[in-house]
Amino acid sequence: MQPQKSRPGAGTAYDNARSNDTPIDAVLHRLDRVKRTAPGKWIALCPAHDDRRPSLSIREADDGRVLLKCWSGCGAAEIVSALGLSLADLFPGDRRGLSDHGTGPMRRPFDYRDALQGIAHEATVARLIVEAVNRGEEMDAESLDRLALAEERIDDALRAAGGVQ
Repeated sequence: MQPQKSRPGAGTAYDNARSNDTPIDAVLHRLDRVKRTAPGKWIALCPAHDDRRPSLSIREADDGRVLLKCWSGCGAAEIVSALGLSLADLFPGDRRGLSDHGTGPMRRPFDYRDALQGIAHEATVARLIVEAVNRGEEMDAESLDRLALAEERIDDALRAAGGVQ
C-alpha cells in the first residue's frame, strides 16, 4: 500500500485545482502522480496496492459523485480506506442523514440471476452423482469431493444472496 499523502506532488495536473471543498478534491488531494486525462477525468497511482504505474481512473460524474476504477482489481472500498476516507465521501452534500433516509450501508450491486444459475448448475452436478449411485455405481473419492464442492458453492451463492447467515 502506498503511504498516504495530503496532496499530489509538485508538478501534477491537480496543483492548480480548487480548494478541498468537494468529493473530487478530497480524493485527488490524497493521491500520488495525479494526471488529468480529460475534463472531469484523471489517472493516479492506486493507494490500495503497490502501484508502479498509474492504474487508478478517477472521474467526477455530472452530479458530483466520484467514480473510481482500479484496473488492477482493487475495489472502491479498499481505495477509499487506503486514502483515509469512506465511501460516503465520494458523494456530494450532507451525508450525516443518509441513514435517516433509508439508504443504509452501501452494497455492491448483486445479480440474483448469477446466483440462481450457479445453484442450478451445482444442483445438476449433485443430481448426476446421486443418479450414478442409484444405478449401483460406487461413489469414488473424486465424486465425493465434487459433491462437497457443489454443496460449498450452493452455500456461497445463498450467502451472497443474503439467504444464509
